[in-house]
Amino acid sequence: MAFTYSDILSYTGPIQSFARKYIPEISNVLNQDYLQIEVLAIIMGLALYPYIYTACRISFSLVGSNYIDLSRNLGMSQMKTFFKIILPISRVAIFSGLFLVIMEVLNEYGAVKYFGVNTFTSGIFRSWYSMQDVDTASLLAVSLFVIVVFFFFLERYTNSNYQFNYTANTNQKSNFSLSYSRRLVVHLVCLIPIFFGFLMPILFIIDNVISEFAKINFSKLIDLIVNTLSISLVSAIIIVLIAVLFQFFRKVSKSRIVMICSDMISLTYALPGAVIGLSLIILVTSFPNIINSNIFIGSFFLLIYAYSIRHMAVGISPLKSSFEKHPNSYDDTGINLGLTPFRLFKKIHLPINRSAILIAFLLCFVDIMKELPITLILRPFNFDTLAVQTYQYAIEEMIPKSAVYSLTIVMIGSILLIFLKKIVNKQINVS
Repeated sequence: MAFTYSDILSYTGPIQSFARKYIPEISNVLNQDYLQIEVLAIIMGLALYPYIYTACRISFSLVGSNYIDLSRNLGMSQMKTFFKIILPISRVAIFSGLFLVIMEVLNEYGAVKYFGVNTFTSGIFRSWYSMQDVDTASLLAVSLFVIVVFFFFLERYTNSNYQFNYTANTNQKSNFSLSYSRRLVVHLVCLIPIFFGFLMPILFIIDNVISEFAKINFSKLIDLIVNTLSISLVSAIIIVLIAVLFQFFRKVSKSRIVMICSDMISLTYALPGAVIGLSLIILVTSFPNIINSNIFIGSFFLLIYAYSIRHMAVGISPLKSSFEKHPNSYDDTGINLGLTPFRLFKKIHLPINRSAILIAFLLCFVDIMKELPITLILRPFNFDTLAVQTYQYAIEEMIPKSAVYSLTIVMIGSILLIFLKKIVNKQINVS
């Protein structure tokens, strides 16, 4: 998105070209340097808001109509009901999504490098690659990790004194009635992130694809799609399986060791992808008498292992939010009925957390599909993905050529999102 908007807002882009041709009076006003931190913040907000949206949508949809009815009986207005009832009961989902956004921003490299913004991650890359200063890169990585640990424990402390137990909607009815003018304003406000975060970039990408259509190598495109889907699918399944097991053991056993391990796994998302990739290379080459580095370097095993480390928190976050919403009485009742841990998971936790599992799978799949630093460092020989090909063209300022690969990533993600939306709506019984 950063590459796309930089091209859209540039001097030769469609906005300034249109202004110079049809509205020359404001062309000088629009002729600005848009590679600024403020513009980057807006772009990243448009790109990352789905992390919070997906978590909040599930949480809001699970708020039963009884809560709304009770608030009305107590004389609460619509606005007060939202801030006093719906928001507090959804705070776990909100903070889980916000935590992912914070970690994603702290670990961003491509956009901040292109916009010339100095961050921890750009400093790590500069120290490690340009200056060959491993000590400074390590110090910056540790500092970044400490910041994320602070936000992590802040989120834990904020939610430590609350229990969030509620049931899904039982009555399908309109909770809030709005006049036509207010409903129009609500729809227009909701369209802002959709238009600027999806429609505008995608229309620009489609225009580039059309202009370069005759030069597209479809055989290469199909190979890249197969590579991307296969590695993303395997990695996402492994991550979700591990995340579900950890959350189930944490819920049932109440073991402090399991809780600490689960929390530590979540913190791995704070490590930049390049640091994880290079650290694994250093690890497998540091013990030549024990580990045969020729087997691991450039293998799918090491690549999938790095994906699992990097994106485990993405799978844990929605699952953690879902598991914590259900009361402990479910487990107690199952145990009293003689259910084994396996049957307790199969009969109770798997069905009631199915929506969260699908959300976790989608987020992991999409994140891995567009993962770049780890793939560049650890990919097997002659193995490229859609993200790698997009980066290789974009970094050479060949954005029109990279458009077809960007569009393919967006299309795959959109198909998964539509498929997930139907399943989630069926699970939580909302439209």
